Amino acid sequence: MNTREEQITPAGGSTNIMHVYVVNQDKQPLMPCTPAKARKLLRAGKASVVERCPFTIQLCWQCEGQVQEVTLGIDKGSHVTGIASVGNGQVLLAADIHHRRDVKGKMDDRRDRRKSRRARKWYRPKRFQNRATSRRSGRLPPSVKTNVEEVIRVVTDIPLPISRIVIEDVQVDIARLNKPTLKGSQYQDPTRLDENLRLACLMRDRYQCQQCGKQRCRLQAHHLIYRDHGGKDTLGNVLTLCEACHQKVHQGKLHLQVQGVSGHLDQMAQRTMQGKAYLYATLGNSTTLATLFGYETAAFRKWRGLAKTHIADALCIATYHTGERVAEPGSNVYTIGFRPRQTRKQYHSLPQKGKGRVRYQLYEELEGFRKGDVVRVKGKFIKQVNAIYGEGRLAFKRVKGEPANAKPQDCQLLEREQTIVWATMSYNARF
Repeated sequence: MNTREEQITPAGGSTNIMHVYVVNQDKQPLMPCTPAKARKLLRAGKASVVERCPFTIQLCWQCEGQVQEVTLGIDKGSHVTGIASVGNGQVLLAADIHHRRDVKGKMDDRRDRRKSRRARKWYRPKRFQNRATSRRSGRLPPSVKTNVEEVIRVVTDIPLPISRIVIEDVQVDIARLNKPTLKGSQYQDPTRLDENLRLACLMRDRYQCQQCGKQRCRLQAHHLIYRDHGGKDTLGNVLTLCEACHQKVHQGKLHLQVQGVSGHLDQMAQRTMQGKAYLYATLGNSTTLATLFGYETAAFRKWRGLAKTHIADALCIATYHTGERVAEPGSNVYTIGFRPRQTRKQYHSLPQKGKGRVRYQLYEELEGFRKGDVVRVKGKFIKQVNAIYGEGRLAFKRVKGEPANAKPQDCQLLEREQTIVWATMSYNARF
């Protein structure tokens, strides 16, 4: 099943084609179809709904499984990761993956509880040196491993026949810092400062103006010795300044009181995210994998005139090697979160007055409903159970105009608890 094609404007404007994802009878992903085609298959009994977000149908017969090439671009980040699947000259799926940020705090809390319990039981020896998982070679911290495995789980869960994956590697090419050339990206303007060197300068100075100390503003790389006076495009000859200070320097109204710094190659090399080798090895086992430097992505995005977003970067990563101007997605854009399936915590941290130690998560199930289940409330609203109240009601995320809780009798179970939470998102609403 092929998606219908669309004429892309030269400016690369957004497209609003809606896609319905399709999997074969053996659950192998196929190319998506249009909503009209999906309705015909469902009404004829030739397909059934297997996922509601992203909306996916499964064929009731084994299709021949002829698919086109689909490239997945991944803009890996520590807090948010952007992904974009490109095929047939358009974006078939795009999403922002919001990583869990509570893992380190929970590990610290567990360590404190074990330390306190060991203090109460004076005869209990220390065990943290005995754990083989803490001493094995190549061990990843739990927070880093969780971050990487979330990306792997989402890639595995995408209902598309991914044939190639392109991931953004480190932000700068350390080997090219002192000898910047324009090879490797045909979209760079040769009259500009090399993007690789500019990003290295900003990273070295911690994205802060070295004159006034401003952050979270437009920053520029200033040549201490102007190129007109023989200055070179090297890391030791550039300095991070905000736009206002940069203009004052060139107007002669400001004299810099700082000097450039070099020899920060090791510091920048340490910024490479841990766990990427594990990510590359896992994804590369089943799919062709390629990497891209961050400065190449930035140069391509600026050449196309796209806004700085994770999805836009992922789109540029997926189309960088082909140079194809694929329109930004107007539909099939999602936000992805994660929720733990269970907790080993049994009691609240502090005792309550008159009650002593109170059990944690006293109400785990109510009339067959559990936390994380997707339900239809009163035959109209699709909600996810976030909590179970003691008075016998299911609680949901508060949204204006929708019920915040309901009785189990008013709810219909649609999907069992999900650890990967997909939600539709308007791409234009992000700006």
